[in-house]
Amino acid sequence: MSAWLKPGSPYEWVGYYLQAPCHRDPSWMGKRALLTSMGWGLAVLYVGQQTFDGVPSISVPNIAAPSESQRLIKPPAARAGIMVPATAAEIQAGTVTCSRTLLTTEQGSIDGIDAVSKTAAEGFPLGTVIYLDIEHMDAIPASMDAYYRAWVQQVLADGRFRPGIYVHKANAAAIYDGVRRAYTDMNASGSAIFWVTSSSGFSLNKSPEQVGFPWASIWQGMLEVNQTWNGATINIDVDISVMTSPSSP
Repeated sequence: MSAWLKPGSPYEWVGYYLQAPCHRDPSWMGKRALLTSMGWGLAVLYVGQQTFDGVPSISVPNIAAPSESQRLIKPPAARAGIMVPATAAEIQAGTVTCSRTLLTTEQGSIDGIDAVSKTAAEGFPLGTVIYLDIEHMDAIPASMDAYYRAWVQQVLADGRFRPGIYVHKANAAAIYDGVRRAYTDMNASGSAIFWVTSSSGFSLNKSPEQVGFPWASIWQGMLEVNQTWNGATINIDVDISVMTSPSSP
């Protein structure tokens, strides 16, 4: 990260993954102060429940081990490194944390509390934006609509932080409308911050709204590319943003 500091690279901020149901890797946790002291901006990400068929269901009984199709680390539409396969013990015990069967209003509230608690524990200031990562879907089921709306409402109800949404362009308009309904139901002013992903037409000299939505604040347009700056090579996703630190109050 020191080697990649601007102006040595063109980048000003980095995604900061909270340990979450569908991103159990804790390697970013505890690094906020170090990264901000270097001068990095941060975008706090919380990977909640997803709809992938490859995510094991907690309702399947008597399974000794997940099949190959059940333990996909990277579902076809997902980005690398997000999904963590469930273990046989988790499936057998019914303690899977990442599953399409957990797309409920209740779980949305639980995960909203979890996201807020972890953001606070990491020392982020009041007003920080937490981005709920919602991966691409061919169709948005009612269960996902219930889940993300409950997550947004829980973050609003807590009041310490602000909701953000990471979403694929194909799903963005529908989820934007759903989030607006969540705000209305809470009598909340303002709106969530939207981070839209689409590779079509992307370049670093464009602005986020050119992804196709005037309310887009971040545009992710390149996925899993290796870049080298000052001798350090990292596999990254490339984004443009109207903010130098997308989670800052």
